Amino acid sequence: MYRVYKEATVDRAIARGLKELNVTESDIRIDVMDQGRRGLFGIGSKDAEVKLTVINPDLKAYGTIDTLIGRLRETTDSAPLDARDENTPQKETAAHDEAETSVNREDHRSIEAAVRDTQGYVDSIISEMNIDSKSETVIHNNEVRINLESKMAAKLIGKRGATLNALQEIAQNYFNSIYRSYGVIIIDVENYREKRKETLQNLAVNMSKKVVRSNEPVRMEPMPSFERKIMHNVLTEIDDIETYSEGKEPYRYIVIEKK
Repeated sequence: MYRVYKEATVDRAIARGLKELNVTESDIRIDVMDQGRRGLFGIGSKDAEVKLTVINPDLKAYGTIDTLIGRLRETTDSAPLDARDENTPQKETAAHDEAETSVNREDHRSIEAAVRDTQGYVDSIISEMNIDSKSETVIHNNEVRINLESKMAAKLIGKRGATLNALQEIAQNYFNSIYRSYGVIIIDVENYREKRKETLQNLAVNMSKKVVRSNEPVRMEPMPSFERKIMHNVLTEIDDIETYSEGKEPYRYIVIEKK
């Protein structure tokens, strides 16, 4: 099951879909159907279009996208209304309302509180790995960055970022379990994410040149969705080249071929 989203940019379309479906990128497959275009002074502009397909088996059990979206309302909508007796004392009613308000406050906790808990959770995992580290968080709109500092940074990063990506996925899942609104967790250490981004961008350009020279498609190694998106964004700007993703998570990879 899937749903198509259109927005001014690919990132906005994906963000809107993740928020409406209340899922993370690990729960879905992202296919960029149209990168869109800005146009000149708004003339000739076209929205980007992405297709989000649910791949998490637990979420697929809901059967339809509409049922998936409505899953958070099921408990509230199906709960019977309180049958209040006209003779119920005002004090008891007030107490009930106060207790209900207290529960709602916990349900709608602030992003700052959720981030603090997630930061502590990440710190505890790293401690269990016998790695000394310090962490700090930066919140910008719905993006949360957890920056790590450690003398054992290489161990935290792992081969091609595998350990860091695993930590980030665990942190995202934990954050989603305690914060009901949309938010993206990014874990970084010693600016690895920016360095990796530059590496992927250069790799994309080099592989596109290889495809043009050989006239043969190139299949990249499996990457997480946010790394595939970096390469897709670069390659869409190159003439005579097209890209798409194949395989199932976590072994999904990019194919680059000549148009």
